[in-house]
Amino acid sequence: MSSLSCDVEVTSPLYKYLQIELTNRCNLRCDTCIRAIPDSVLQEQDLSEFAIRQLKPALHHTRSVHLQGWGEPMLLTDLPERIHWFKVQKCKVSFTTNGSLMAPGQAAELVASGLDSITFSMAGASAPLQDSLRGKGSHAKLWQSMQLLREAKRQQGSETPSMAVSYLLTKETIIELPKAVKRCRPLGLSLFAGVHLTHPATSEQEAMRLYPLDRESSFKRLIRRAHWHAFWGGMRLQLPAFRPDLTPICDKNPLAGCFIAADGSVAPCVFLHPPPSNIVNAGKHIMGSIHQLAVSRKSFGSLHEESLDHIWNKAEYRSFRNVFRRRLKFYNKEIGRVGCGMDAFAKLDLTRSRVRQVFKRIPVPDCCRNCPKMEGY
Repeated sequence: MSSLSCDVEVTSPLYKYLQIELTNRCNLRCDTCIRAIPDSVLQEQDLSEFAIRQLKPALHHTRSVHLQGWGEPMLLTDLPERIHWFKVQKCKVSFTTNGSLMAPGQAAELVASGLDSITFSMAGASAPLQDSLRGKGSHAKLWQSMQLLREAKRQQGSETPSMAVSYLLTKETIIELPKAVKRCRPLGLSLFAGVHLTHPATSEQEAMRLYPLDRESSFKRLIRRAHWHAFWGGMRLQLPAFRPDLTPICDKNPLAGCFIAADGSVAPCVFLHPPPSNIVNAGKHIMGSIHQLAVSRKSFGSLHEESLDHIWNKAEYRSFRNVFRRRLKFYNKEIGRVGCGMDAFAKLDLTRSRVRQVFKRIPVPDCCRNCPKMEGY
């Protein structure tokens, strides 16, 4: 029986999402980014017109696209036109921005483009904290950008794009989490999502990360206050795990979509394909497995040579995904047997132990083994 027999996909799969890096250029040099690796120089570029056009057949069976990777999309002067082009292909369109470049005219163009949602990246509720991580003036520009977009929506009588915040959680920024949520209440956000510094690239970034917590209780009061402010602000507060958990597949879900890098490469996720760089004396600054993450790149093909559907159906890529499919299928089957009787907790402990043993026989691909997301963060 061929390898295709255990794969439920067809030649033209339904992509639930595609994350497309229109550019890996950025106007900031945040202390929490791979750009902070000492002596490193990233090879910056924009996704070619040819690669974008190569995506068109696949977009006919794609639900949504997120136009962001390691760069700042608003550096592209034709971003509204790009958004409109993807909307014409019948996809929902979103992107994430650092909020440092938006002007009133740009806000109006984004609303008129048909953009479905926009996420603003935040790293603190106060100017001293955010500016220390992202550069002087970044805090004021971020809040101005969110207000500009809200006003543009009001002027055009539009409910879209929906607005969200991605809040970077570190040992310092979590202290300001309730304040950040409270300040966002008048903006009409649909989602306020806390995110970990998932892939620290230097020892300094490693020291910033908030997970794993030995005593999560030390932040329970902060988290309760943040939930309270979110409730009264009519927004959903979403926070990541703070301790490791049994995970069959990460929340990037490589079964549902993939990442298109600015060089046209097709990778399982954004974290497996950072921009190419020339890292000097990396061993002095990058720790162990983090060094490998920062300098290695995993992809299964390039849009400059093949179509996305062809790359997706390559035997090597199917084999990569089938590992997660097998883990997820077994996990769901076993957890589904636990039930909700009086002995459910005891059954759950036994089931989790059994799943851990099976997962040792179905390990994730090598390129994913050092990723904190595979521990549930």
